[in-house]
Amino acid sequence: MTERLYYNDAYTTHFEANVTQSRVIDGHTAVALDRSFFYPTSGGQAHDLGTLNSVPVIDVQVDDDGVVWHVLGRAAKLENPVSGEINWLRRYDHMQQHTGQHLLSQAFFHELGLETVSVHFGDAFSTLDLDVEDLSTAQLAAVENYTNAVVWENRPIYTYFVADADLASISLRRPPKVTGQIRIVEIEQFDWSACGGTHVRRTGEIGVVALLRTEKIRRQTRVHFLCGGRVVEDYRRRRTLLGNISSLLDTHYENTPELVEKLQAQNRDLDRQLRTQQEELITYRARTLLESARQVGKVRLVAQAMRGLDPNALKVLASTLQAEPRTVVLLCCESNGKGTAIFARAADVDLNAGQLVRDVLSQYGGGGGGRPDFAQGGGMSAETLEAVLATAVQKAIEQIQG
Repeated sequence: MTERLYYNDAYTTHFEANVTQSRVIDGHTAVALDRSFFYPTSGGQAHDLGTLNSVPVIDVQVDDDGVVWHVLGRAAKLENPVSGEINWLRRYDHMQQHTGQHLLSQAFFHELGLETVSVHFGDAFSTLDLDVEDLSTAQLAAVENYTNAVVWENRPIYTYFVADADLASISLRRPPKVTGQIRIVEIEQFDWSACGGTHVRRTGEIGVVALLRTEKIRRQTRVHFLCGGRVVEDYRRRRTLLGNISSLLDTHYENTPELVEKLQAQNRDLDRQLRTQQEELITYRARTLLESARQVGKVRLVAQAMRGLDPNALKVLASTLQAEPRTVVLLCCESNGKGTAIFARAADVDLNAGQLVRDVLSQYGGGGGGRPDFAQGGGMSAETLEAVLATAVQKAIEQIQG
């Protein structure tokens, strides 16, 4: 069993110890020490990073026997005593997030009577799941304000071990998952939690707790939050984004919501105008194509490569032409260097458009399918559109005349 020094001191970053065992974990050399300040992944908190004798430690794990394994970034034979160095920025970030989560969970219980069901600590943000289907903006603001009030009171935080028999005297927020000697993390006169993680000494070190957003997970609510330095980074990122938006709009950041709302209204008007013009253009193109259509018996055969239309507009044009009696429609267009083909026919024409798309496009490296009256395909080179169209015309005539 490894003596876990971080239980009583989460602030020491340099230490010396002796290697007691070694093994291979996931293809990497891993060593066990007689004593270590490295925190192994456990309880939802991620492991520490650092070095042993200048060799990178890329993972830290603990086995069922309580042995802490330090996974090395490269093969190395470590001579005793080894010198360990903890990555302090990562360690302190984890301390802020974990202690902040204790505060936040207790604040949700104190303010709203909500129990924390589960917690996840991520590299970018952390989350906690609450046993409630929805939370209002006002409720979230109240919890956030209450949490930060406790942060700024700078209450001391204690860690200590108690036996199972003494747990009844402690107001634990949740019962422990382990037995024997239980490690307690106490935020003075506020929260008592059974926890093996690393924590700050006073709540003021958390700095600030910020709630980002919520999402519904089945019948629970997941709250995304940040603590400490992550809040500063998030503020800096949002400030930069807002500054860039303000510069693009050539206005002060306070005026951006109103200006964006005006621009959205203008865009909606322009979209309506554009749709109207597109409909008029498609109607005109459909009429023009019908006037120049090839007559095959009693059927009008419309065949055209439309270089100026995208696939969506081509589909609308094909649908418009399909509505005309005794009409077969064979249209192609180009988009991002690839061709799209849409074949359709009126209800009173005996032709299988789906089969026609499959037969023709397979000859040119494409594919597709659809209903007997309307089919679409793509995947062929844009340079082959005229050849695709010629082949489709030939096969369509054979079916019509047959």
